Amino acid sequence: MLPDLKKWQQDGKNAVLLACLQRDLKKLKNIKYHYLRKENSLYNFLVKYGLVSDDTSSFLWGIEDEIRTMVKNTAALLEKDPLPDKYVIEAKVEKVASAVMEMIFKENTIFLPILSIILTPDDWYMVKQDELEVGYCLIKQPPSWHPSDEERDEFKWEQNNGGQLNSETRSAYRKFLKRYRQPENRVYADTPVEPLRGDESYPVGNEDNSPDLVLKNVGDMTLKLEIGSLSLKEIPAIFNVLPIDLTFVNKYDRVKWFSNSDRTFPRTRSVIGRPVIRCHPPRSIDKVMEILQDFHQGLADSEDFWVDVHGRTIYLCFYAVRDKDDNYLGCLEVVQDITRFKDITGQKTLENKDQFEKRYHDQKK
Repeated sequence: MLPDLKKWQQDGKNAVLLACLQRDLKKLKNIKYHYLRKENSLYNFLVKYGLVSDDTSSFLWGIEDEIRTMVKNTAALLEKDPLPDKYVIEAKVEKVASAVMEMIFKENTIFLPILSIILTPDDWYMVKQDELEVGYCLIKQPPSWHPSDEERDEFKWEQNNGGQLNSETRSAYRKFLKRYRQPENRVYADTPVEPLRGDESYPVGNEDNSPDLVLKNVGDMTLKLEIGSLSLKEIPAIFNVLPIDLTFVNKYDRVKWFSNSDRTFPRTRSVIGRPVIRCHPPRSIDKVMEILQDFHQGLADSEDFWVDVHGRTIYLCFYAVRDKDDNYLGCLEVVQDITRFKDITGQKTLENKDQFEKRYHDQKK
């Protein structure tokens, strides 16, 4: 990107070089997938192993939000007609490049080396599964991988022979992050917040509580429900075919479960057990807390929103879940793509469904 910038900046009129620079920034916008993998997966393990607080993980997310915004705004700047002054463009592109490269340096010298020591092979397998959910930046999907018994044994041997982080290293890491968060070093200014109902004993990123937990030898085990009954095999199968994305946050405001259907927004296994406010960008935390607080206090039973995502209309609704005695059990988030519903006209019935299906297939052609 920088070589293309320098070539174009010489006269600021070469259309071919401008197109190259626009293409470079368009590709760089995909860095959002790299940051999403960190925010929705890797940061969870820093919290799990006590290297950062939940508040610090939100601060780090905020820095990456700032970089994402810089990339997006700079890419939009190069699409303007007429273009701004070439020196303005040069300054903006160089600032973006500097922010991205600084983050890469910190990842390679601080973040990833620490993770390579503390994460178990099974932790890395969960990270691998999370990556499939989020996607990749500037690379094709890597080959599949599953930890072998040899890799697990090698990790245990390293841990038993001085491969663990000692208390001094952990302390130095936390001190570094504390200095990093000082005002003069901040890219993003955040306000420390705490989970509404923190339960420190709740497992964070525990694979035994992950969404793909399978109960062995369930046979024909059936649960009697308020109306009728369902087997333990039928329940997840029903959730999986629903054309909606469901997430349940328990009464402690921690993510307890999400459905395994197609998702509009990424949901990674390692967020199970985390405070739900840490699964949102820092700019949204106060709004999420306000909704949950109203649910806890019985001031509201639902909140709904709709947003545009890549040309699709996405409807989001949050419901307070209560038992028959009105005790708060948690929050159910329901996400649905309603784009096709906006254009529905007439009536489709059993008698005329063939003509609707023919029209649908003709439109696809």
